[in-house]
Amino acid sequence: MSRARRGHDLETVIHRFSDDDLANLKPKQVFADKWIILKKLNKRNNSHCYQVCDKAVKNFGVLYLEQGVDNVTSIPLQVELLTKMYSNGYSHRFNQILDTGIINNSVYWMITRIRAGPTLKQLLECSENPGIISSKTASFIACDILSVIELLNSSSHVLRDFNAEQWKFDVQTRMFYLDDISDVGMSSDKRHLLIDEIHLKTARELNLSWKYTDCSSLKYAPCSFLINGSQMHQMTEFDEFEMLIYILYDLTRGELPWTHLKCQQTMLEMRRDFLTDIPNLKDLTDKKSPDYWFAMSLNNLAEHLKKAERVQDTLEKQAVRGGAWCPKGPRAPALLSIINYRRLIEDFQKIVRDGKPEYDIHWRDVALDWDKDADESQMRQIEKLELLRKSEELAEEWKRLEAIREHYEIMEEDGELEREKNRLSIDRFLKIKSGESMTPEESADIEKKLMEFKRKIELNRELKRAQKLKKTKLIQEIKMELDDPEYEGVSTSSAAPSTSSSDAYSQRLPHLPNLPEDVDDDDVEIQKDQNLPDDLKIDEKEIKQELPDDEFD
Repeated sequence: MSRARRGHDLETVIHRFSDDDLANLKPKQVFADKWIILKKLNKRNNSHCYQVCDKAVKNFGVLYLEQGVDNVTSIPLQVELLTKMYSNGYSHRFNQILDTGIINNSVYWMITRIRAGPTLKQLLECSENPGIISSKTASFIACDILSVIELLNSSSHVLRDFNAEQWKFDVQTRMFYLDDISDVGMSSDKRHLLIDEIHLKTARELNLSWKYTDCSSLKYAPCSFLINGSQMHQMTEFDEFEMLIYILYDLTRGELPWTHLKCQQTMLEMRRDFLTDIPNLKDLTDKKSPDYWFAMSLNNLAEHLKKAERVQDTLEKQAVRGGAWCPKGPRAPALLSIINYRRLIEDFQKIVRDGKPEYDIHWRDVALDWDKDADESQMRQIEKLELLRKSEELAEEWKRLEAIREHYEIMEEDGELEREKNRLSIDRFLKIKSGESMTPEESADIEKKLMEFKRKIELNRELKRAQKLKKTKLIQEIKMELDDPEYEGVSTSSAAPSTSSSDAYSQRLPHLPNLPEDVDDDDVEIQKDQNLPDDLKIDEKEIKQELPDDEFD
Protein backbone atom coordinates (compact mmCIF):
# COMPACT_ATOMS: atom_id res chain seq x y z
CA MET A 1 0.00 0.00 0.00
CA SER A 2 1.34 3.41 -0.94
CA ARG A 3 2.56 5.52 1.94
CA ALA A 4 1.57 8.64 -0.01
CA ARG A 5 -2.16 7.90 0.20
CA ARG A 6 -4.35 10.69 1.51
CA GLY A 7 -6.16 9.75 4.69
CA HIS A 8 -7.72 6.45 5.72
CA ASP A 9 -9.33 4.08 3.24
CA LEU A 10 -12.82 5.00 4.48
CA GLU A 11 -12.05 8.69 5.06
CA THR A 12 -12.84 11.56 2.71
CA VAL A 13 -10.07 14.12 2.90
CA ILE A 14 -11.70 17.56 2.76
CA HIS A 15 -8.81 19.71 3.93
CA ARG A 16 -5.22 18.86 4.63
CA PHE A 17 -4.30 20.65 7.86
CA SER A 18 -0.97 22.31 8.39
CA ASP A 19 0.51 23.32 11.73
CA ASP A 20 -0.51 26.93 11.08
CA ASP A 21 -4.09 25.81 10.47
CA LEU A 22 -4.14 24.00 13.82
CA ALA A 23 -2.80 27.09 15.58
CA ASN A 24 -5.35 29.49 14.09
CA LEU A 25 -8.80 27.99 14.62
CA LYS A 26 -11.34 30.77 15.00
CA PRO A 27 -13.85 31.19 17.85
CA LYS A 28 -17.39 29.94 17.12
CA GLN A 29 -15.95 27.55 14.53
CA VAL A 30 -17.38 24.01 14.64
CA PHE A 31 -14.76 21.27 14.94
CA ALA A 32 -15.51 17.70 13.84
CA ASP A 33 -19.22 18.60 13.48
CA LYS A 34 -19.59 18.27 17.27
CA TRP A 35 -17.60 20.87 19.16
CA ILE A 36 -17.71 24.67 19.13
CA ILE A 37 -14.42 26.55 19.56
CA LEU A 38 -14.74 29.08 22.41
CA LYS A 39 -11.25 30.49 22.81
CA LYS A 40 -7.60 29.62 22.30
CA LEU A 41 -5.45 28.47 25.23
CA ASN A 42 -1.71 28.38 25.74
CA LYS A 43 0.20 25.75 23.78
CA ARG A 44 1.16 22.66 25.79
CA ASN A 45 4.31 21.00 24.45
CA ASN A 46 3.53 20.29 20.77
CA SER A 47 -0.24 20.43 21.19
CA HIS A 48 -2.40 23.40 20.24
CA CYS A 49 -5.15 23.83 22.83
CA TYR A 50 -8.63 25.35 22.68
CA GLN A 51 -11.54 25.60 25.07
CA VAL A 52 -14.60 24.00 23.46
CA CYS A 53 -18.18 22.99 24.21
CA ASP A 54 -20.67 20.72 22.50
CA LYS A 55 -23.56 22.02 20.41
CA ALA A 56 -25.97 21.55 23.31
CA VAL A 57 -23.69 23.74 25.50
CA LYS A 58 -23.73 21.12 28.25
CA ASN A 59 -20.22 19.63 28.14
CA PHE A 60 -17.12 21.82 28.25
CA GLY A 61 -13.61 20.61 27.58
CA VAL A 62 -10.10 21.32 26.32
CA LEU A 63 -9.23 20.36 22.73
CA TYR A 64 -5.68 19.12 22.06
CA LEU A 65 -4.46 19.14 18.42
CA GLU A 66 -1.13 17.71 17.34
CA GLN A 67 0.41 16.58 14.07
CA GLY A 68 2.28 13.29 13.84
CA VAL A 69 3.05 10.32 11.61
CA ASP A 70 2.57 6.62 12.41
CA ASN A 71 1.12 7.29 15.86
CA VAL A 72 4.32 8.99 17.10
CA THR A 73 2.72 11.82 19.07
CA SER A 74 1.98 12.37 22.72
CA ILE A 75 -1.82 12.37 22.25
CA PRO A 76 -2.21 8.59 21.59
CA LEU A 77 -0.18 7.92 24.74
CA GLN A 78 -2.40 10.27 26.76
CA VAL A 79 -5.56 8.67 25.36
CA GLU A 80 -4.23 5.22 26.21
CA LEU A 81 -3.33 6.25 29.76
CA LEU A 82 -6.63 8.02 30.51
CA THR A 83 -8.64 5.15 29.04
CA LYS A 84 -6.76 2.61 31.11
CA MET A 85 -7.21 4.64 34.30
CA TYR A 86 -10.92 5.03 33.60
CA SER A 87 -11.38 1.29 33.00
CA ASN A 88 -9.42 0.44 36.16
CA GLY A 89 -11.49 2.80 38.32
CA TYR A 90 -8.86 5.51 38.86
CA SER A 91 -10.40 8.29 36.78
CA HIS A 92 -10.74 10.45 39.91
CA ARG A 93 -6.93 10.76 39.97
CA PHE A 94 -6.80 12.05 36.39
CA ASN A 95 -8.96 13.83 33.87
CA GLN A 96 -11.58 12.18 31.66
CA ILE A 97 -11.71 11.99 27.87
CA LEU A 98 -14.87 13.27 26.18
CA ASP A 99 -13.92 12.61 22.55
CA THR A 100 -10.93 11.70 20.41
CA GLY A 101 -10.10 11.05 16.78
CA ILE A 102 -7.65 11.23 13.85
CA ILE A 103 -7.87 13.47 10.78
CA ASN A 104 -6.12 12.51 7.51
CA ASN A 105 -3.97 9.96 9.36
CA SER A 106 -1.74 12.79 10.57
CA VAL A 107 -3.70 15.11 12.89
CA TYR A 108 -4.45 13.60 16.29
CA TRP A 109 -6.91 15.25 18.63
CA MET A 110 -8.63 14.63 21.95
CA ILE A 111 -10.97 16.55 24.23
CA THR A 112 -10.69 16.30 28.01
CA ARG A 113 -13.42 17.35 30.40
CA ILE A 114 -13.08 20.57 32.40
CA ARG A 115 -13.57 19.80 36.07
CA ALA A 116 -14.38 22.68 38.40
CA GLY A 117 -11.80 23.50 41.01
CA PRO A 118 -8.72 25.65 41.70
CA THR A 119 -5.20 24.73 40.64
CA LEU A 120 -2.46 24.01 43.15
CA LYS A 121 -0.74 27.26 42.14
CA GLN A 122 -3.86 29.28 42.98
CA LEU A 123 -4.19 27.57 46.36
CA LEU A 124 -0.55 28.25 47.23
CA GLU A 125 -1.15 31.94 46.56
CA CYS A 126 -4.13 31.89 48.97
CA SER A 127 -2.05 30.76 51.96
CA GLU A 128 -0.95 33.23 54.65
CA ASN A 129 2.60 33.25 53.27
CA PRO A 130 2.17 32.95 49.48
CA GLY A 131 4.18 30.00 48.18
CA ILE A 132 4.84 28.55 51.66
CA ILE A 133 2.52 26.07 53.37
CA SER A 134 2.49 24.21 56.66
CA SER A 135 3.82 20.70 57.15
CA LYS A 136 0.29 19.38 57.58
CA THR A 137 -0.87 20.81 54.25
CA ALA A 138 2.30 19.59 52.50
CA SER A 139 1.68 16.09 53.87
CA PHE A 140 -1.88 16.28 52.52
CA ILE A 141 -0.55 17.12 49.05
CA ALA A 142 2.15 14.42 49.29
CA CYS A 143 -0.48 11.67 49.77
CA ASP A 144 -2.20 12.49 46.47
CA ILE A 145 1.04 13.01 44.52
CA LEU A 146 2.37 9.66 45.72
CA SER A 147 -0.86 7.95 44.68
CA VAL A 148 -0.66 9.45 41.18
CA ILE A 149 3.03 8.50 40.80
CA GLU A 150 2.21 4.94 41.85
CA LEU A 151 -0.55 4.69 39.24
CA LEU A 152 1.68 6.15 36.53
CA ASN A 153 4.45 3.66 37.20
CA SER A 154 2.01 0.77 37.37
CA SER A 155 0.88 1.63 33.82
CA SER A 156 4.40 2.08 32.37
CA HIS A 157 4.39 5.90 32.44
CA VAL A 158 6.47 8.56 34.17
CA LEU A 159 5.96 12.23 35.04
CA ARG A 160 8.63 14.34 33.33
CA ASP A 161 8.03 17.60 35.18
CA PHE A 162 6.12 19.15 38.05
CA ASN A 163 3.93 22.15 37.25
CA ALA A 164 1.59 23.45 39.96
CA GLU A 165 -0.85 24.63 37.27
CA GLN A 166 -1.35 21.05 36.04
CA TRP A 167 -2.59 19.83 39.43
CA LYS A 168 -6.14 20.66 40.47
CA PHE A 169 -8.10 20.36 43.69
CA ASP A 170 -11.55 18.75 43.61
CA VAL A 171 -13.54 20.69 46.20
CA GLN A 172 -16.17 17.95 46.57
CA THR A 173 -13.84 15.02 47.26
CA ARG A 174 -11.02 17.26 48.64
CA MET A 175 -8.53 15.44 46.46
CA PHE A 176 -5.69 16.64 44.23
CA TYR A 177 -5.61 15.11 40.76
CA LEU A 178 -3.42 15.46 37.66
CA ASP A 179 -5.55 17.54 35.29
CA ASP A 180 -3.03 17.89 32.45
CA ILE A 181 -0.94 14.85 31.47
CA SER A 182 0.93 16.49 28.59
CA ASP A 183 4.18 16.05 30.55
CA VAL A 184 3.60 12.32 31.06
CA GLY A 185 5.73 9.99 28.94
CA MET A 186 6.36 6.28 28.54
CA SER A 187 8.72 4.63 30.99
CA SER A 188 12.14 3.56 29.73
CA ASP A 189 12.44 0.92 32.44
CA LYS A 190 12.96 -2.51 30.93
CA ARG A 191 10.21 -3.88 33.15
CA HIS A 192 7.72 -1.80 31.17
CA LEU A 193 8.92 -2.30 27.59
CA LEU A 194 6.24 -3.70 25.33
CA ILE A 195 6.74 -5.90 22.27
CA ASP A 196 4.40 -3.74 20.21
CA GLU A 197 6.41 -2.07 17.44
CA ILE A 198 4.47 1.19 17.58
CA HIS A 199 5.12 1.64 21.29
CA LEU A 200 8.81 0.85 20.90
CA LYS A 201 9.12 3.42 18.12
CA THR A 202 7.19 5.93 20.18
CA ALA A 203 9.44 5.37 23.20
CA ARG A 204 12.57 5.87 21.08
CA GLU A 205 11.45 8.95 19.15
CA LEU A 206 9.67 10.88 21.89
CA ASN A 207 11.66 12.82 24.45
CA LEU A 208 11.56 10.85 27.71
CA SER A 209 14.05 12.96 29.66
CA TRP A 210 13.33 15.65 32.23
CA LYS A 211 11.49 18.58 30.63
CA TYR A 212 14.28 21.15 30.35
CA THR A 213 13.54 24.67 29.07
CA ASP A 214 15.93 26.96 30.99
CA CYS A 215 17.88 27.10 34.25
CA SER A 216 14.68 27.67 36.25
CA SER A 217 13.35 24.28 35.09
CA LEU A 218 16.26 22.56 36.91
CA LYS A 219 14.70 23.39 40.27
CA TYR A 220 13.24 19.89 40.81
CA ALA A 221 15.38 18.02 38.26
CA PRO A 222 16.87 14.71 39.51
CA CYS A 223 20.60 14.11 39.83
CA SER A 224 20.58 11.66 36.92
CA PHE A 225 19.53 14.45 34.55
CA LEU A 226 22.46 16.64 35.64
CA ILE A 227 24.81 13.69 35.08
CA ASN A 228 23.54 12.39 31.74
CA GLY A 229 22.12 15.56 30.17
CA SER A 230 18.96 15.98 28.13
CA GLN A 231 20.17 13.76 25.28
CA MET A 232 20.92 10.64 27.33
CA HIS A 233 18.63 10.99 30.34
CA GLN A 234 15.39 9.01 30.64
CA MET A 235 13.01 9.46 33.54
CA THR A 236 12.55 6.55 35.94
CA GLU A 237 10.49 5.79 39.01
CA PHE A 238 13.37 6.80 41.29
CA ASP A 239 13.71 10.17 39.53
CA GLU A 240 10.04 10.91 40.29
CA PHE A 241 10.64 9.95 43.91
CA GLU A 242 13.63 12.28 44.15
CA MET A 243 11.60 15.06 42.53
CA LEU A 244 8.91 14.66 45.20
CA ILE A 245 11.46 15.20 47.99
CA TYR A 246 12.54 18.50 46.44
CA ILE A 247 8.93 19.61 45.93
CA LEU A 248 7.89 18.98 49.53
CA TYR A 249 10.93 20.76 50.94
CA ASP A 250 10.40 23.74 48.65
CA LEU A 251 6.70 24.06 49.57
CA THR A 252 7.41 24.13 53.32
CA ARG A 253 10.72 26.04 53.44
CA GLY A 254 10.16 28.57 50.65
CA GLU A 255 13.12 27.66 48.42
CA LEU A 256 15.78 25.02 47.80
CA PRO A 257 19.48 25.70 48.49
CA TRP A 258 20.32 25.68 44.75
CA THR A 259 17.39 27.78 43.53
CA HIS A 260 19.50 30.73 42.32
CA LEU A 261 22.50 28.74 41.06
CA LYS A 262 23.33 28.29 37.38
CA CYS A 263 26.34 25.96 37.52
CA GLN A 264 25.06 22.42 37.09
CA GLN A 265 28.10 20.81 38.71
CA THR A 266 27.62 22.84 41.88
CA MET A 267 23.92 22.02 41.83
CA LEU A 268 24.71 18.29 41.52
CA GLU A 269 27.02 18.34 44.55
CA MET A 270 24.47 20.27 46.63
CA ARG A 271 21.72 17.80 45.71
CA ARG A 272 23.82 14.84 46.79
CA ASP A 273 24.59 16.51 50.11
CA PHE A 274 20.92 17.40 50.49
CA LEU A 275 19.78 13.78 50.03
CA THR A 276 22.42 12.60 52.48
CA ASP A 277 21.33 14.96 55.24
CA ILE A 278 18.06 16.89 54.96
CA PRO A 279 18.67 20.47 56.28
CA ASN A 280 16.88 21.86 59.34
CA LEU A 281 16.25 18.40 60.79
CA LYS A 282 18.64 18.90 63.71
CA ASP A 283 17.13 22.31 64.51
CA LEU A 284 13.76 20.72 65.35
CA THR A 285 13.62 19.38 68.91
CA ASP A 286 9.89 19.29 69.67
CA LYS A 287 8.95 15.72 68.78
CA LYS A 288 5.25 16.49 69.11
CA SER A 289 5.37 19.14 66.40
CA PRO A 290 4.14 18.26 62.87
CA ASP A 291 7.24 20.04 61.49
CA TYR A 292 9.50 17.55 63.26
CA TRP A 293 7.68 14.50 61.92
CA PHE A 294 7.49 16.03 58.46
CA ALA A 295 11.26 16.55 58.45
CA MET A 296 11.69 12.95 59.64
CA SER A 297 9.43 11.80 56.79
CA LEU A 298 11.56 13.65 54.24
CA ASN A 299 14.68 12.05 55.69
CA ASN A 300 13.00 8.63 55.54
CA LEU A 301 12.09 9.27 51.90
CA ALA A 302 15.73 9.94 51.07
CA GLU A 303 16.88 6.80 52.92
CA HIS A 304 14.14 4.76 51.25
CA LEU A 305 15.29 6.02 47.84
CA LYS A 306 18.92 5.00 48.44
CA LYS A 307 17.91 1.54 49.64
CA ALA A 308 15.57 1.01 46.67
CA GLU A 309 18.33 1.92 44.20
CA ARG A 310 20.73 -0.59 45.81
CA VAL A 311 18.10 -3.34 45.71
CA GLN A 312 17.31 -2.69 42.05
CA ASP A 313 21.00 -2.79 41.10
CA THR A 314 21.22 -6.21 42.75
CA LEU A 315 18.11 -7.53 40.99
CA GLU A 316 19.18 -6.25 37.58
CA LYS A 317 22.38 -8.29 37.76
CA GLN A 318 20.44 -11.52 38.18
CA ALA A 319 20.20 -13.69 35.07
CA VAL A 320 16.52 -14.20 34.27
CA ARG A 321 14.69 -15.31 31.15
CA GLY A 322 13.83 -12.54 28.69
CA GLY A 323 16.18 -10.02 30.26
CA ALA A 324 13.51 -8.69 32.62
CA TRP A 325 13.33 -9.38 36.32
CA CYS A 326 9.64 -8.51 36.76
CA PRO A 327 6.63 -10.21 35.16
CA LYS A 328 4.41 -8.37 32.71
CA GLY A 329 0.91 -7.16 33.42
CA PRO A 330 -0.93 -3.91 34.17
CA ARG A 331 -0.22 -4.04 37.91
CA ALA A 332 3.09 -5.95 37.93
CA PRO A 333 5.37 -2.91 38.42
CA ALA A 334 3.22 -1.57 41.26
CA LEU A 335 2.87 -4.92 43.03
CA LEU A 336 6.58 -5.71 42.75
CA SER A 337 7.88 -2.15 43.02
CA ILE A 338 10.76 -1.72 45.40
CA ILE A 339 9.18 1.46 46.81
CA ASN A 340 6.51 0.82 49.43
CA TYR A 341 4.00 3.50 48.45
CA ARG A 342 1.27 2.44 50.86
CA ARG A 343 3.53 2.70 53.90
CA LEU A 344 4.78 6.14 52.87
CA ILE A 345 1.24 7.43 52.25
CA GLU A 346 0.13 6.18 55.67
CA ASP A 347 3.00 8.04 57.32
CA PHE A 348 1.95 11.32 55.72
CA GLN A 349 -1.69 10.69 56.65
CA LYS A 350 -0.66 10.39 60.31
CA ILE A 351 1.01 13.80 60.09
CA VAL A 352 -2.19 15.30 58.66
CA ARG A 353 -4.23 13.81 61.53
CA ASP A 354 -1.70 14.96 64.17
CA GLY A 355 -1.22 11.35 65.18
CA LYS A 356 -4.90 10.84 65.99
CA PRO A 357 -6.46 7.46 65.15
CA GLU A 358 -8.31 6.97 61.90
CA TYR A 359 -11.70 6.49 63.57
CA ASP A 360 -11.35 9.84 65.38
CA ILE A 361 -10.94 12.04 62.29
CA HIS A 362 -10.61 11.39 58.57
CA TRP A 363 -7.46 12.95 57.17
CA ARG A 364 -9.29 14.56 54.23
CA ASP A 365 -11.55 16.53 56.60
CA VAL A 366 -8.65 18.39 58.22
CA ALA A 367 -8.57 22.17 57.68
CA LEU A 368 -5.79 23.21 55.28
CA ASP A 369 -3.93 26.51 55.01
CA TRP A 370 -6.32 27.97 52.43
CA ASP A 371 -9.46 26.95 54.34
CA LYS A 372 -10.88 30.02 56.04
CA ASP A 373 -13.99 30.58 58.17
CA ALA A 374 -16.64 32.80 56.60
CA ASP A 375 -17.86 35.87 58.49
CA GLU A 376 -21.49 36.51 59.42
CA SER A 377 -22.44 38.35 56.21
CA GLN A 378 -20.81 35.70 54.02
CA MET A 379 -22.57 32.94 55.91
CA ARG A 380 -25.90 34.70 55.41
CA GLN A 381 -25.23 34.96 51.67
CA ILE A 382 -24.19 31.31 51.52
CA GLU A 383 -27.37 30.27 53.32
CA LYS A 384 -29.49 32.24 50.85
CA LEU A 385 -27.67 30.67 47.94
CA GLU A 386 -28.17 27.19 49.36
CA LEU A 387 -31.85 27.93 49.97
CA LEU A 388 -32.19 29.20 46.40
CA ARG A 389 -30.61 26.06 44.99
CA LYS A 390 -32.80 23.93 47.20
CA SER A 391 -35.85 25.82 45.97
CA GLU A 392 -34.83 25.21 42.35
CA GLU A 393 -34.32 21.51 43.02
CA LEU A 394 -37.73 21.26 44.71
CA ALA A 395 -39.36 23.12 41.81
CA GLU A 396 -37.82 20.72 39.30
CA GLU A 397 -38.93 17.75 41.37
CA TRP A 398 -42.42 19.25 41.69
CA LYS A 399 -42.66 19.62 37.91
CA ARG A 400 -41.53 16.03 37.44
CA LEU A 401 -44.10 14.68 39.89
CA GLU A 402 -46.86 16.77 38.30
CA ALA A 403 -45.97 15.39 34.88
CA ILE A 404 -46.11 11.84 36.26
CA ARG A 405 -49.48 12.51 37.92
CA GLU A 406 -50.89 13.98 34.71
CA HIS A 407 -49.61 11.00 32.77
CA TYR A 408 -51.35 8.51 35.05
CA GLU A 409 -54.57 10.57 35.08
CA ILE A 410 -54.66 10.42 31.28
CA MET A 411 -54.03 6.69 31.42
CA GLU A 412 -56.89 6.27 33.90
CA GLU A 413 -59.27 8.32 31.74
CA ASP A 414 -58.35 6.31 28.67
CA GLY A 415 -58.95 3.16 30.67
CA GLU A 416 -62.41 4.38 31.71
CA LEU A 417 -63.25 5.14 28.08
CA GLU A 418 -62.16 1.69 27.00
CA ARG A 419 -64.19 0.08 29.78
CA GLU A 420 -67.28 2.04 28.73
CA LYS A 421 -66.78 0.94 25.13
CA ASN A 422 -66.46 -2.67 26.25
CA ARG A 423 -69.60 -2.43 28.40
CA LEU A 424 -71.69 -1.07 25.54
CA SER A 425 -70.28 -3.67 23.15
CA ILE A 426 -71.12 -6.46 25.61
CA ASP A 427 -74.70 -5.19 25.99
CA ARG A 428 -75.09 -5.13 22.21
CA PHE A 429 -73.60 -8.63 21.89
CA LEU A 430 -75.88 -10.11 24.59
CA LYS A 431 -79.00 -8.65 22.96
CA ILE A 432 -78.06 -10.04 19.56
CA LYS A 433 -77.19 -13.44 21.02
CA SER A 434 -80.51 -13.66 22.91
CA GLY A 435 -82.31 -13.21 19.59
CA GLU A 436 -83.36 -9.63 20.08
CA SER A 437 -82.72 -7.37 17.12
CA MET A 438 -81.14 -3.93 17.55
CA THR A 439 -83.28 -1.13 16.24
CA PRO A 440 -81.60 1.91 14.59
CA GLU A 441 -82.76 4.05 17.51
CA GLU A 442 -81.01 1.77 20.03
CA SER A 443 -77.79 1.74 17.99
CA ALA A 444 -77.87 5.54 17.75
CA ASP A 445 -78.50 5.75 21.50
CA ILE A 446 -75.44 3.60 22.23
CA GLU A 447 -73.30 5.74 19.95
CA LYS A 448 -74.64 8.88 21.61
CA LYS A 449 -73.79 7.58 25.10
CA LEU A 450 -70.28 6.71 23.96
CA MET A 451 -69.74 10.15 22.41
CA GLU A 452 -71.06 11.90 25.52
CA PHE A 453 -68.73 9.89 27.74
CA LYS A 454 -65.78 10.73 25.50
CA ARG A 455 -66.84 14.40 25.40
CA LYS A 456 -66.97 14.51 29.20
CA ILE A 457 -63.42 13.13 29.48
CA GLU A 458 -62.11 15.68 27.00
CA LEU A 459 -63.87 18.52 28.83
CA ASN A 460 -62.30 17.42 32.12
CA ARG A 461 -58.87 17.47 30.52
CA GLU A 462 -59.54 20.89 29.06
CA LEU A 463 -60.72 22.13 32.46
CA LYS A 464 -57.50 21.00 34.16
CA ARG A 465 -55.37 22.79 31.58
CA ALA A 466 -57.46 25.94 31.88
CA GLN A 467 -57.07 25.84 35.69
CA LYS A 468 -53.34 25.36 35.30
CA LEU A 469 -53.10 28.41 33.03
CA LYS A 470 -55.58 30.38 35.22
CA LYS A 471 -58.06 31.16 32.42
CA THR A 472 -61.05 32.23 34.56
CA LYS A 473 -63.55 32.89 31.78
CA LEU A 474 -62.75 29.64 30.03
CA ILE A 475 -63.04 27.69 33.31
CA GLN A 476 -66.56 28.99 33.88
CA GLU A 477 -67.56 28.12 30.32
CA ILE A 478 -66.26 24.56 30.61
CA LYS A 479 -68.00 24.03 33.97
CA MET A 480 -71.31 25.20 32.50
CA GLU A 481 -70.90 22.82 29.60
CA LEU A 482 -70.16 19.96 31.98
CA ASP A 483 -73.29 20.72 34.01
CA ASP A 484 -75.50 21.21 30.94
CA PRO A 485 -74.60 18.94 27.98
CA GLU A 486 -76.84 21.02 25.70
CA TYR A 487 -74.93 24.23 26.52
CA GLU A 488 -72.94 25.84 23.69
CA GLY A 489 -70.56 28.62 24.69
CA VAL A 490 -69.48 31.63 22.68
CA SER A 491 -66.55 29.76 21.17
CA THR A 492 -68.80 26.97 19.81
CA SER A 493 -71.67 29.13 18.51
CA SER A 494 -70.42 29.04 14.94
CA ALA A 495 -69.10 25.50 15.11
CA ALA A 496 -70.60 22.15 14.20
CA PRO A 497 -73.44 20.65 16.30
CA SER A 498 -72.56 19.65 19.82
CA THR A 499 -73.12 15.96 19.10
CA SER A 500 -69.48 15.75 18.05
CA SER A 501 -67.27 16.19 21.10
CA SER A 502 -64.09 16.53 19.04
CA ASP A 503 -65.63 19.54 17.19
CA ALA A 504 -66.47 21.32 20.45
CA TYR A 505 -63.00 20.56 21.80
CA SER A 506 -61.27 21.88 18.69
CA GLN A 507 -63.33 25.10 18.74
CA ARG A 508 -62.16 25.92 22.24
CA LEU A 509 -58.47 25.28 21.53
CA PRO A 510 -57.85 28.80 20.11
CA HIS A 511 -58.55 30.17 23.62
CA LEU A 512 -55.68 28.06 25.00
CA PRO A 513 -52.00 27.85 23.99
CA ASN A 514 -51.40 25.30 21.27
CA LEU A 515 -50.78 22.33 23.56
CA PRO A 516 -50.92 18.72 22.37
CA GLU A 517 -52.15 16.06 24.75
CA ASP A 518 -48.62 14.70 25.27
CA VAL A 519 -47.26 18.14 26.13
CA ASP A 520 -43.60 18.28 27.19
CA ASP A 521 -42.35 20.12 30.23
CA ASP A 522 -40.30 22.50 28.09
CA ASP A 523 -43.36 23.61 26.03
CA VAL A 524 -44.99 25.39 28.95
CA GLU A 525 -43.25 28.08 30.95
CA ILE A 526 -43.81 27.47 34.62
CA GLN A 527 -42.33 29.69 37.28
CA LYS A 528 -39.78 27.81 39.36
CA ASP A 529 -41.50 28.39 42.64
CA GLN A 530 -45.18 28.93 41.70
CA ASN A 531 -46.24 25.57 43.13
CA LEU A 532 -43.93 25.64 46.15
CA PRO A 533 -44.96 26.46 49.70
CA ASP A 534 -44.51 30.10 50.74
CA ASP A 535 -41.64 29.34 53.11
CA LEU A 536 -39.56 27.88 50.28
CA LYS A 537 -40.10 30.70 47.76
CA ILE A 538 -37.02 32.82 47.15
CA ASP A 539 -36.78 36.33 45.77
CA GLU A 540 -33.91 36.08 43.26
CA LYS A 541 -33.71 39.88 42.82
CA GLU A 542 -33.00 40.33 46.52
CA ILE A 543 -30.14 37.80 46.43
CA LYS A 544 -28.68 39.26 43.23
CA GLN A 545 -28.54 42.70 44.86
CA GLU A 546 -26.69 41.38 47.92
CA LEU A 547 -24.25 39.08 46.11
CA PRO A 548 -21.51 40.05 43.65
CA ASP A 549 -22.16 38.98 40.07
CA ASP A 550 -19.34 36.44 39.93
CA GLU A 551 -20.47 34.69 43.12
CA PHE A 552 -24.09 34.47 41.96
CA ASP A 553 -23.08 33.00 38.59
